Formats: sequence, C-alpha cells, structure tokens
Amino acid sequence: MSRATAQRLPAGQPGGQPAGPSAGPSGGPLAGLLDRIPVPAPHPHADALREELAHWLAGTGLLDHEGTERLLEQGHLELASRCWGDLPAGPGLRTATQWLLLGWILDDHFDRHWLGDPSDEADRTVRELAALLAPELAPDAVAPAPRTALARAFRTLWQDSVALTGPAWRARQTADFRCYLESSLDFLRLRGATPTVPQYLSHRERGGATRCAAGTVELAHRLDLPEQFHHHPQLVDLRSRFDHLVGWANDLCSYRAETATGHGNNLLCALEVHERLPQAAAAAQVAALCGAELTTLEFLAEGIARGSHWPPQVRCYVRALVRFAHALLHWMATTVRYRPEAVPLPRAR
Repeated sequence: MSRATAQRLPAGQPGGQPAGPSAGPSGGPLAGLLDRIPVPAPHPHADALREELAHWLAGTGLLDHEGTERLLEQGHLELASRCWGDLPAGPGLRTATQWLLLGWILDDHFDRHWLGDPSDEADRTVRELAALLAPELAPDAVAPAPRTALARAFRTLWQDSVALTGPAWRARQTADFRCYLESSLDFLRLRGATPTVPQYLSHRERGGATRCAAGTVELAHRLDLPEQFHHHPQLVDLRSRFDHLVGWANDLCSYRAETATGHGNNLLCALEVHERLPQAAAAAQVAALCGAELTTLEFLAEGIARGSHWPPQVRCYVRALVRFAHALLHWMATTVRYRPEAVPLPRAR
C-alpha cells in the first residue's frame, strides 16, 4: 500500500465504528481484526517448548532473574507455542523461537533502555553485533570476541542458524538484521521526536524487524527458499502486506506504552501531531489500514497455497506466514508488554 493511499484512507473502520486505542473489551484497538481470525492452537509439545526456552533464556545471562520473570510474564513463550503450528520439536523450531526472544530483548534496549541515553552504548552494540555477521559476508574474516552477554547470545544463535540454513537464507537474514540495527539507531537519533507520516513510512520500509521475523518462519520450517521464489513479485507483495500489518498493528497496541516513555516513532503519533487527527480518529485510520492489509495478505496467501504450480515449500511458507501473523495479532492485543501501568520493563544485566 502506497504512502498516498495510507494518508487518503478515511478515519474509520468499515461499518463506521470507531477504534480508539482503548476500544474493545479484550482485543483493544485490534478487536475488529481479532473477530475475523482464529486463535492458533498451541504446539503439541507446548509445555516442553516453554520449559526449554525459559532454561535457554536464563542461561544466556541476558537478564537477571527478575528481568527474566518480567519478560516471561509478557507472554512471549505463549506466543512461541502458538505461532509455528505442529512442527516437530527440533533445532529449527528452537532456534527460530530464540531469534524471537532475542529480538524482543533488543527492542527493549532500543525503545526504552537506550532512549535518551547520552552514552555511545547503542552504537557500540550495533557495531559489535554487525561485526559478528562479518564472517558470513567475508568467509576469511574473524569476528572479535563478544564483550557482552547480548553479543555472546547473538553469536551462538547465529552460529546455530548458520548450521541449519543455506547461503541464500543467511545472506537475506544478514542484510535484514543489519537494516534492523541501522534503522533502530536512526530511531534513537530522533530522541523522542515524532516523524511526519512520510518520514515514518519511509523509516518503516527501511527497517528490517518484520523481515527478520519472516526469516524466522522460514527457519522454523526449514524451508530455505531459493532466490527465484523469494524474489517472485507475488511473494514480495505478500511479505510487504505482512510487514505493514505487523508494524501498524504493533503501533496500535504499543501506543500508550510508547507515549508514556516519550517514544514518538509511532504511526498514531505521526497522524496526531502532523495530520492533526484526534486520537480516536488516528487509531481508527490505522485499524482500517490493518484490516485492509490483513484481507490482502490472506487473499494472496490463499491463492499461492492453492496453486499447484507452486513448489510445496512455497505453499508451506505462505500458510506459515499467515499463521504467524494471526498469532502475533492475538498476542499484541493481550500482552502486558503494552500496558504502561502493569508490569515493569525487563531489566538487563
């Protein structure tokens, strides 16, 4: 969906019902979307998966005991137990879920711990994580020894991922993760300022967070799509809809928590500040955008999944991406992560 289309959409949902940031008894601003999609069933071995991941998280040293408990209270392991389907338990499933958890922890650093921090810790961390990817881009390069628990956990996770994937996936994930790091640094440089709508959308398009998430879907299912399929226009369009849906739904759900911490890089904030929309109207406009992208995502995925000319791994990928989006939407709408008055932030070591 183009930026111009995003700005022209009416400030309301189909049916004319408002969807402000607190609309809906259980789904909040996503209530209208959640009525349309099923809650994915938990993995057959959900309890074992949760236990294994909690043990991994504690062993990384990324968070102290209290911080780990707070992170787990946000429902990340519940999301992990529902977003992958009934895949056999194994290294692909485990590694993909570890990527998700590490991503949330990194988001906390960028969005909250480093927001307003005058030190160069964020820049140093980004350089360190990017350096750990160097051997993938130049096989003879030697990455320096990690200096932090975050870098050590990332190095181990990247090495595990390299062992499970082919060069095409690794090249894509390297590029997407670098985009995520750089766009997150750009966000920090805003220092809480609210971008215009075009600036926000441009920044969102450059960011790699949702592309990294889509990469974990491919990793969990051990698909390793060849480049000719990954760059097919229909799959590019599908991932674009996924990117918009997840990013804008996240903005809807995280709005209150982000504004409470002085975080202005949110589509609702951009619409309020620069387009002069009331809060409820801005939320309704973003909810309408999410509804349109969900419809298109499901339509495109269904067409590919039913197309006998598509290879089985491509059909599996699009079904898995839709399931992942459904699980994320239900999680976003209910997690205490986005309730500013509820659970304190996880505390890093």
